[in-house]
Amino acid sequence: MAVYLGIDLGTTGLKSLLVRPDGSICGSGYREYPLSVPAPGYAEQDPEDWWRALRETVGEALSKAGVRGEEVAAIGLSGQMHGTVLLGGDGRPLAPAIPWCDQRSAAQAAEIRARIGAENLARWTQNPVGTGFQICSLLWIRENQPDLYRKVRRVLLPKDYVRFRLTGQTGTEPTDACSTLMFDCAQRDWSRQMLEAFDIDRALLPDANHLPTEIHGGLTEAAARELGLKPGTPVVFGGGDQPMQAVGNGILAPGDIAITLGTGGQIFMPTDRPVCDPALRVHSFCHAPSEMWYVMGAILNCCLAQNWFFDKVLGTRDFAAMHCRAADVAPGCGGLLFLPYLTGERTPYLNPQAKGVFFGLTLGDDEATLARAVIEGISHALLDAMLCIRELIPAEAWPSDSRLIVSGGGARSGLWRQILADMFGQPIYATAMREEAGTGAAICAMVGAGEYASLSEACEAIVRYEDGCVTPIPENTAVYHERHAVFQELYAANRGLFNR
Repeated sequence: MAVYLGIDLGTTGLKSLLVRPDGSICGSGYREYPLSVPAPGYAEQDPEDWWRALRETVGEALSKAGVRGEEVAAIGLSGQMHGTVLLGGDGRPLAPAIPWCDQRSAAQAAEIRARIGAENLARWTQNPVGTGFQICSLLWIRENQPDLYRKVRRVLLPKDYVRFRLTGQTGTEPTDACSTLMFDCAQRDWSRQMLEAFDIDRALLPDANHLPTEIHGGLTEAAARELGLKPGTPVVFGGGDQPMQAVGNGILAPGDIAITLGTGGQIFMPTDRPVCDPALRVHSFCHAPSEMWYVMGAILNCCLAQNWFFDKVLGTRDFAAMHCRAADVAPGCGGLLFLPYLTGERTPYLNPQAKGVFFGLTLGDDEATLARAVIEGISHALLDAMLCIRELIPAEAWPSDSRLIVSGGGARSGLWRQILADMFGQPIYATAMREEAGTGAAICAMVGAGEYASLSEACEAIVRYEDGCVTPIPENTAVYHERHAVFQELYAANRGLFNR
């Protein structure tokens, strides 16, 4: 039986999965890599760390699976979105990569909003602008490092750089290109108006007229030798991490809604047309199927905030034990609230200056109370994102059998699932898939190699769901409804102070 390699290039680590055509994972490997902070608000990564992680994890996955490299039938990729990799004429990176969580380009984001306004942003890209988006990073480099900018010959997104290393060819596709803010998501092509408005040379950007399932060449001799795979192994384009995670969860068309509890958090709803928020609080991006889009609310601090608190403040890495203790605390934490905006916030505020806040502390609060307040605070932020989507797409327009499907590392917590069910007032479901983004990348590889005729056929055969669901407890929902109003007021009351 053939195996397919799914590569998931995350923010803090890379995972390689060997996936059978039935969706079973027969081997995997994971390596973390550093996220350097050379100055406050900055974030950088060395693309060579990504490649080193790929080499090591592919070898580990092959060893665990007992599979020879030549048995890998095709390769797919999933990658962190928005980031910037600058290549010179020799195809080598000119500088560290700038990932999505970098905050240095706040002035450039403000300049984009001021110069072209929300109406043109909506018309030309259908999306808000945020720090860490590729256009903002490019403008920052041009203004602050002009000598470096003059040397740039190609600008790639992170997963596209890895694929370049695999095949020697540059290119991208709409699910990732849409996250640059230089892409017209409705037309699924680079936005001529944005490029002209900010004098960005179209020649710097790769061709984007491709599908995630399309083969983009084969492994070079050099890449195959480093990875222990067969030269010429087909490599498909793959996609951004959010649509690839949706593929891995079987969420391809209007119906189910995904809640992702990862480093950041997302509410993901497929649509059969581009849906633009006039207030630009949420994103409208291209989905993996060619005639599908999705609306997404994105918060910057999900497990990032939880892990910071548990690890750096409480000094524990036993997150499961901490969740067990937090489960003994009553919903609402006796009035204690946590704003989770440790690295600013995207949906709904687009405020890079927002900060984290504990509000309502008393002498009776202990570690368990604070831990639950952190989890609830993150969930309140996700509810803010969901409320924006509900405003854009009223409930009567949603399929009657739509489900909220939670995934990501935080989804393993029964406490967190119950808090979400209570706070959203809806049952929470979960897939049985545990590596959704990497599996989604492997599914794209299967379709590209002809194992399945389409993404929908592949997902129908592969994606499985856990039995049952977590249902809301009405009295808890009432508590959270009241506390959410205070949560929103708490941000509003501190907004001016954040900026000072």
